[in-house]
Amino acid sequence: MYDLFSDFFDSFDIFPVYREETRCPNCHKTYYDFQKTGKFGCSECYKAFEEPIARTLRQVQASSEHIGKIPSKSSGEIIKKRKLAELKDKLAKAVKEENYELAAKLHKEIKEMEG
Repeated sequence: MYDLFSDFFDSFDIFPVYREETRCPNCHKTYYDFQKTGKFGCSECYKAFEEPIARTLRQVQASSEHIGKIPSKSSGEIIKKRKLAELKDKLAKAVKEENYELAAKLHKEIKEMEG
């Protein structure tokens, strides 16, 4: 039988370390069990396998934070709030990297959006 989850996870090279070594203290499942089935045994698995879950998410998607989609009937206010949050994150990164020219540009754009 074709095992979608197993084939998917086998394409990443970070999993062999977790094949049988770490077990959930509550249900005693391994991360390898999750790789085979695509399901955790209990809610404690999320804590027990926090590190490999985070690494997997970073490889599979751009962010480990789920922000959801915006319903088509939503006002432009939600989109504006997300854009502002994105600009503020970019501003913080620019300041941290001492890219003051970009920081000034982003700061100006934020002020314009905020009115």
